[in-house]
Amino acid sequence: MKKLILITFLLIGLLLAGLGVFVYLPTIIQGLDFSGADFRRYQLAEEKHGDGPSWIQTAELMLPEETRGYIIVVPDRDYDKDWNSPGNQTRPGLRFARRLVENNLAVVRYSPPGSGDESIDLTDPEKSVRAFLDVVQALQSTMEKEDLPRAPISILSVGEGCLVSVMALQEPEAFRTVQPDRLILANCAYSGTPLKEWAGRVFYNMELTGASSDMLEESGRTWKRHREKIEAGEIPEMDEEAWEERLENLKEQKLHSDILALEKTISHLYRPSNRDWTRAAAHIDFPASLRSLIESRPGLDIIHVLSEYDEEIHPEDARDQENFVRSSDFSNYSLKVLERTDHGFVLRDSPPASPVENMMRRRDPFVEFSPELMRILAGEENGPVP
Repeated sequence: MKKLILITFLLIGLLLAGLGVFVYLPTIIQGLDFSGADFRRYQLAEEKHGDGPSWIQTAELMLPEETRGYIIVVPDRDYDKDWNSPGNQTRPGLRFARRLVENNLAVVRYSPPGSGDESIDLTDPEKSVRAFLDVVQALQSTMEKEDLPRAPISILSVGEGCLVSVMALQEPEAFRTVQPDRLILANCAYSGTPLKEWAGRVFYNMELTGASSDMLEESGRTWKRHREKIEAGEIPEMDEEAWEERLENLKEQKLHSDILALEKTISHLYRPSNRDWTRAAAHIDFPASLRSLIESRPGLDIIHVLSEYDEEIHPEDARDQENFVRSSDFSNYSLKVLERTDHGFVLRDSPPASPVENMMRRRDPFVEFSPELMRILAGEENGPVP
């Protein structure tokens, strides 16, 4: 009997150890640096501002020995500087940054407002713009203080980071503090408002999970009712406790599982910490803002990058964005499509599958980043793979 109990505990221990390896091994491997690239790390926060905002406290510069350019990375919604998000702590953004450093590109990274806080899914765009401007100012101060080498500056904006950078670069403060040579708008497709783009992501996930056409139609009607109220300013005011009660009440309405999931997802737009984003996202006209930026900075080279296998952008939105770029008559605005590449710039052999498979793929520490994107960031679009 004692032997049986011992074997049982041993098997349980092995099972728990296996689960631990499955959960944490990708994170450990992502944190290891096998590149051998030499670089210096500068914290952009000044010591006297040790209690400053989180985006400044996390901001850093990775500077290689030979620097041929600076890349300021503006992360996607809900991502920190390592591109961690709730449910994915494998730091793919850190490995991406090291890949850039290997190619003698200095990298500026920071965690935007709301990242790392599971109570905040959506951050007020004005606050995100403020964070970007603060980080740029801190970079300029560090470059002057440390007498760092001068080189072309590019901004790589990912997902909702596109919205942030387009808005921020039109602020009067930005004209005084940063004169980037290039703006790369990567894996974002705004044919209208950010609210419309948000819904596109939700419905694309529903399609990937196999929702029927009838269910998608019913879901579309449900979303239309919510969208019209949001656009009219009818956003329910509630505290966190009332918001959680609303979620519980949804479960009692005996809705179809897909409609219930949609209603629960939409409810995050009404969460107290997210309402500022919701109000702003309903009325920001991204195409108009982008045109304004192009006109106000004629010397800025703007490249819109779309990934062929992007699992976060609805195909219709991607097509609309591609048509918008191709029909543009601005000489400083161009399009690049990354073949066989997903939202995180990772090469893949097939189009997006289910959300679960996509999430598991993000945990893979051995995947390769798009060499085509690396060429773009190095300013060698037609050159050899770096």
